This record gives sequence, C-alpha cells and structure tokens, in this order.
Amino acid sequence: MPFPHRNVSRRTFLTGLSVIGGAAVFPAAAHATPVLRQAPDAGPGLIRNPEFGNGVMAGVPRTDGATLWTRVGAAGGTGSLAGSLGGTATGGELALIVSTREDLSAPVVAERVQVREDADGTVHFDATGLAPGETYYYQFRGDGGESPVGRFRTLRPADSNEPVRIGWFTCQGFEEGYYAAHRHLADEDLDFVVCLGDYVYEFTMPGVRGIEVNPFPQALDSMREKYRRYRSDADLRLMHSRHAFLPIWDDHEFRNNYSKDGWTFPVVAPVDSAIGFQQKKQWAWQAWFEHMPVPRFGDDPLRTYRSLRVGRTVELFAPDTRQYRDLQACGDSLDHILCADADAPGRTMLGESQKRWLLDGMTQSDATWKVVANANMMMGMVVADNGTRAYLDTWDGYGAERTEILSTAAQSVENMLLVTGDDHDGWAGELWDTGFAPGTSSGEQVNAPGTRRAGVEFVVPSVTSTNTGDGGYSLGSGDGGDPVEAARAEEVNRRARNPHVKHADMVSHGYGLLDVDAGEAHFRFRAVDKLDPNSGVTTSKSFRVPAGQSVIESA
Repeated sequence: MPFPHRNVSRRTFLTGLSVIGGAAVFPAAAHATPVLRQAPDAGPGLIRNPEFGNGVMAGVPRTDGATLWTRVGAAGGTGSLAGSLGGTATGGELALIVSTREDLSAPVVAERVQVREDADGTVHFDATGLAPGETYYYQFRGDGGESPVGRFRTLRPADSNEPVRIGWFTCQGFEEGYYAAHRHLADEDLDFVVCLGDYVYEFTMPGVRGIEVNPFPQALDSMREKYRRYRSDADLRLMHSRHAFLPIWDDHEFRNNYSKDGWTFPVVAPVDSAIGFQQKKQWAWQAWFEHMPVPRFGDDPLRTYRSLRVGRTVELFAPDTRQYRDLQACGDSLDHILCADADAPGRTMLGESQKRWLLDGMTQSDATWKVVANANMMMGMVVADNGTRAYLDTWDGYGAERTEILSTAAQSVENMLLVTGDDHDGWAGELWDTGFAPGTSSGEQVNAPGTRRAGVEFVVPSVTSTNTGDGGYSLGSGDGGDPVEAARAEEVNRRARNPHVKHADMVSHGYGLLDVDAGEAHFRFRAVDKLDPNSGVTTSKSFRVPAGQSVIESA
C-alpha cells in the first residue's frame, strides 16, 4: 500500500502545503515563530514503554526544517509490532520535542505524532517553520520511554555565501566489516550527510560479525528486516543522530544491477521465486520509504530524485540512476567484454523526464557549485589496450546519454562536481565531454577522446563492502596471490589507460568530505580499518578544484 509519510495528528504551526512541479514546497510564512501549546509528553494516551532500537534521523534538510524519523521497536527486531502498538494500523502516539537547546528546553515544536504499525512502526514528521542555518535538537517520547536526542542543521539561507561541508558514504555491507567510518563521520562538523546508495544489501556475504542478515529477501517484512538489522549498529545510529541525512536509491536496496525491466546480472538463481519482479520491487520501495527520513512526492510517490539549494554556494542534484534505466548492454557481464551497444543512441539511464530535470536544473542554476550525488561512475574506465571498459552497469554502458549530459555541462554549466558511489573503490577524475580524456586507450572498443572539459568526479570507497583489495574482483586472489598487491598494480594500469583518472585507491575503505566555497572545492578521502570496530581515521588523500576550472590538483 502507499506509505502515508504525513502521519501527523496535529500541527502547531504549519499553515499550508502546496505541491509545485512535483516537489513539496513549504510556505514562506512558516518561518514565523510558531504558536506553542504545553509540551505533550505529560499527557495521556502515549505508547507505553516504547523502545527506540533503530534510533532517530532527520532527513532531506530544508531552510525551514527537515523530515524527522524514528521507529518503535527493538534493535534488529522482526515480526509484527502488534503487541507494543496495540494491533491497529495507526499504532499509537508519541510526543515530539524540537528545540534550539541541547537540553530541549524552550521547544519550538511540541507535537503528538502517529506511529504507523502498517509502516513497520515508523514515524515521519515534517518539521517546518524553523530558521535557516540553525542547529536543532529533537526527541521522541512515550509513556515511560524516550528516544536518543537527535541533532540536525537546517540549510543555509538563500543569500548565504558561507562555505558548505557535506559528508558522503556508500556501500555498507553489514556482515563485511564494522562501522567505524560512521563513528568518525558522526564527529565531523557537517551541513548534512549523503548516502550514495547501497545502504542495505539484498544478499549476505561471509564476514566478521557472525550474523546472517536474511539473504535475498522475498517478501515485505524480510525487506524491512534488513533496515532493522543494519540500524542495530550503534555507530550508524550515532551518525544519524548527529547530522541531517539525504539518501539516494541504487540497486542493492532491491537486487544487484537491476533495471526498470528486470535483471541481466548473471547471478539470478537465488532470487527466483513465484513472486514476480514487479511485486518484489514494490515491496523494496515500500521498505525503503518506511525506513528512510524522506518525504513523498504527492504526484509521483516512487520518485526519489530531488535537489537541495544551500545558499549561493551549492545546488545539489540527487538523481535516481536505477528506476528509469534500460537493461544493461551486452548482458551486464561480469567479465570485461567488448560491447558495440555500449554507446548505442537512445539508451537511457535516467529516462527522458529526469534527464531534462537534471540538465535544466544545472544549466539554470546560479549557485557557484553544481554538485551531483551520483550512484554510478560517470568517467570512462578502460581496462585493456583494445579499449574494453570495466563495467557496463556504469555510465560506460550508456555512452550516448553520457555524452549528451557531459557535452551540455561543458558548454553551459560552470563548476559541475560529481560525488559517486557504487564502485567500492576510491577514484578521482576529470570529466571530458565524451567521458574520456585525450590519450585514453581505444581500439576494438572505440573510446572517443573528448575535446572539452565538463567537470570533475570523486568516487567514494565503500564503508565495508568488498573492494578489489579485499579480493572481491578476482585480481590475484583466485590463484593464491596477494589481492592488495594485485589491486595496487591494477591502479597503475587503470591510470595509464585513462589519463583523466588522477587518483586510484582500490584498497581503502571509509567516507568522503567535500568542502566548497566561492573560490574552490576541496575533497578528502577519509580511511578506516573496516575490520577494527575501534579503528582510527586518517585522510588518505586530499584534492582541490579551483572554481572555474574542471581540473583536480593535489592539496
């Protein structure tokens, strides 16, 4: 069923909500000081002794607020919540307090909010009427139980020229390592955090935690269980409690390398069942929307692509590279193969409407930096002297549309910067209008060299998910060789064949930090030991991009 994200019983100050062009727009009048009644946490009728085992989140920040989220239930819990919520679709009420003070005194929001049993015991509350560029604290309360206190920062006002700092993470297979990256990300001073996709994985890998998280879920509740289990991790919950959060959807939230029409990925046997592809996809979407702090678009309830404006400094575009894409070219082979269809005209990753939204948004934006939260690598990646490309699930398999986007950016968009996930390895590269710099290896697979620079791209390594240095891509591990040595050798090979690649790290895990101001962008790769829950953090590499130049320099 559609997920009712606006599950709020009473509002203290929201005067109206309109939907313009498919995006939720909150009225400017909501910036007025709200009229408050007595804090509701002392009143009757609240859920008794609630557990908040999955923590709290503030999502999709705006200048005037954010979507506040929690779930009533134990960490990693399974099954129905009927016992704790009373067995009804509307499971009961909690109190919500929002304040500018860490002790939650003098609240600016004091509400009773509905907990939905038919949405896995979750709450989504659209807090509005807040001031731009301010830090707020919030807490959900029941009768005899309260959530952790969360914190978030509203987006900077439209006329702000202040620097902006954004945290980035991706690909966090639960069993494959510990979340030390999130503990350190929690401590960073950030405007907000972006997940570049693969927040959960549909399969289970052998790993260090000794926990099998429901491999290849086939039904709605088993898909919900993925999120419950991942959020049983204290470091992940801590990070979410400290920063506003923007998630984007990729593939493992449902099935690896899926497209709008199905799978071409070779490993499909474990996911076959009597339940069809479309039904399982709908359940995966429902579980994601229930467990993410995101508002729904009223006219397009499955839409996730959106943009955020952060003062005059940044406009961030977060496209969806899964829901609208054509099947991968040439069967999405695990092997590096020649593929004549990789650049076939008419093939799309974004779909026509979303592509127009992205191009129009970037070309019309007057923000200094146009930042794209991108799930799949845009820069070309050649792996052999004959021009063979690495993976056709990336933009290397949608070459004509890539050229259209990058050519438009080269001509009409200043300061386009992509931050990308999915690959598990870390990269930095300069984007040319074809995806390939002059001098890129080309042969039987033609990789047309670009003539104009279009932007830059930083690919964030995985938090925990297996990368090349872990032996995940058969470089040196299948024959008993050292996968780290093999990965380092492959880094050299990739850079030699792809002169637009300025940094390759196929070994490290961690997260990324992006600092931007009017003069430059600064990107830092932050590295942790995923096998050590108490790991420290280091900056493994740092780069700067001068404004007005699509070049990457060491910093």
